[in-house]
Amino acid sequence: MCYGAITMNNSRMSRPGIVNRNLWLNPYFERIRLLILTLVILSAARPGLTAPGDQQFHLTERVIPIPHPITSLLRSARIHRELNLTPEIITQIEQAADKVDQPLWRLRDLPPDKCNEQARNLIEQLKRRLSQSLTVRQMNRLNQIVWQAQGIEAILEPELAARLGLSTGQNTRIIALLSAGYQRIAEVNLNTQIHSETVRAAYIQRIQTETQQKIIAVLSAAQQNAFGGLIGQPVNLSQVRFVVCKAPEIEAETWINSSPVRLTDLKGKVTVVHFYAFGCGNCIRSLPYYNQWHDHFPSGIFQIVGIHRPETQQERDIDKVKKKASEAGIEYPVAVDNESLMWNAWANRVWPSIYLIDKNGYVRYWWYGELNWQGAESEKYLRSRIQELIEEKS
Repeated sequence: MCYGAITMNNSRMSRPGIVNRNLWLNPYFERIRLLILTLVILSAARPGLTAPGDQQFHLTERVIPIPHPITSLLRSARIHRELNLTPEIITQIEQAADKVDQPLWRLRDLPPDKCNEQARNLIEQLKRRLSQSLTVRQMNRLNQIVWQAQGIEAILEPELAARLGLSTGQNTRIIALLSAGYQRIAEVNLNTQIHSETVRAAYIQRIQTETQQKIIAVLSAAQQNAFGGLIGQPVNLSQVRFVVCKAPEIEAETWINSSPVRLTDLKGKVTVVHFYAFGCGNCIRSLPYYNQWHDHFPSGIFQIVGIHRPETQQERDIDKVKKKASEAGIEYPVAVDNESLMWNAWANRVWPSIYLIDKNGYVRYWWYGELNWQGAESEKYLRSRIQELIEEKS
């Protein structure tokens, strides 16, 4: 089964005192959430979600965004300036983020009833650590910026919902509207007749706008005005980089085409890590694109690393892994993950999967599925993201 992309872009803000009619789910995590729900549809019903009928689902509870936008905000120089932080405090809050963002990221593909409690605990743990370094005023402002980054869905944050006086009925209606919006967007992402990502994005934008308007209509006029005031003066988040977490280190005893490679030794390079199995058809059809990237991008600023995690018993044969890698023209390093150590460390669940890591070792983008599956432009998209990270200043 082929899965779609998870990508990040810029965010939209609202002016204080009103609800901006263009405010929606912040793109930091909106496509993560939408494509996770697409995975849910593809794999049928999962706990926490019900699936009445073919490719239908109903969201039964609020979904905590994973990755959470706070992990990017805490590493942004723009936000550091907004909060007027000293270098010492910046170091402290980044260290606090480092302690929770990787465990949080490992929850990314789980349904709400499996991840919400764990995610909530991790975020609360992070905020407790932050409160030891930030003043009350700085913490309040940070919370406002996080809400701005979440967009219209920040309405469901417990503190905001309480201060807005959301009724149980309003909360239920908002979740139902979000669920319906996710369903429609998932269907767009699954539509193999749409080959252009520009066209796909236009469809998604229209659905988002319609859903947002319906959510706003659930609020009273007083609640709409209060929401804009509670999230505070808008901050331009368009330059905030989407930073998930430090990429898990690659630990493997057996390597092909290389001595052991460690991501910590690749600082200064943009790195692609991809999981595959040599008998997986979707993987086989993606391998030529990885070879093209290996040939196209200069080795001084780019590295690709494959992780072969077997799906079948015959794929555990290391000699066959080497033979198939040679036949596929793979010249870059490949780690053999027969014990699933990397598979588990990355909380990876599908073949093929691709992760883009920036020059500082942080996961920035990832993609589940065969590249250019049924005419999609995924390879072009990821190649552009690689170039973007190469050109980005550290």
